[in-house]
Amino acid sequence: MDSKVLRKDTVAEEEIWRYRYEIFTHLFKGRNDVIAEHRDGKYSSVEGAGLTFERFLDHVRMNETYACYNKSDEGTVNFGLFDVDVSDRDRGWDAILPEIEGKRKETSLIMKTLIDMGLERQNMLLEFPTVGFHLFIFFASPVPAKALKSLMGFVLKRSDLEKMPFYPRKVDAPWGDRIQLPLRINRNTSKRSNFIHDLESFDPEHYDSEPDFSVLEKVAPINPAWVLNMFDKYGLQQ
Repeated sequence: MDSKVLRKDTVAEEEIWRYRYEIFTHLFKGRNDVIAEHRDGKYSSVEGAGLTFERFLDHVRMNETYACYNKSDEGTVNFGLFDVDVSDRDRGWDAILPEIEGKRKETSLIMKTLIDMGLERQNMLLEFPTVGFHLFIFFASPVPAKALKSLMGFVLKRSDLEKMPFYPRKVDAPWGDRIQLPLRINRNTSKRSNFIHDLESFDPEHYDSEPDFSVLEKVAPINPAWVLNMFDKYGLQQ
């Protein structure tokens, strides 16, 4: 192959990955001065930088596994996560699979509650972490972590799912919560997480594990005023 053509192809491929990095980090905005790296069976914090382009590539190519910290020094976060996973996740895929359908129904209930409270489907992102479902909501600009924690707890109460884990939780911790980034291999199932276009039609037994960044392009971050509006409408307290 001609060297000029090879260089052109290399540049084009990097541009594609730069674009994917942009849309990924536009939504998954964690701290930019620290990240958690999975080594020797556990996550360890590494200070100095967040999810750089090089780390993003290593994560997506499964050379490394990273998690971000979600809270800024000002006490704000950029997204929330409803963690709709099965219990006892270390039982293996065959034991987990029969319980996935129940988690689909619970996820659908939370989505319905959010829509009833004024959000739209495009404000939500679904991830299949292979042990249930993760439902993310992102904001166009940072919101107070304590306020979002209260609001998300209220959403779960309205959905009759008060015991469901969600984040932000550690709103008083300096870095907040450690959030595992999507597109990783789940150690409990040895399967890779991916984003979901449609919850109802998704087949956990026959899904494509190749990263689908097109899902991220359709996500519309929420106006932060929604949080305050919900506090006023329902008389919530932080």
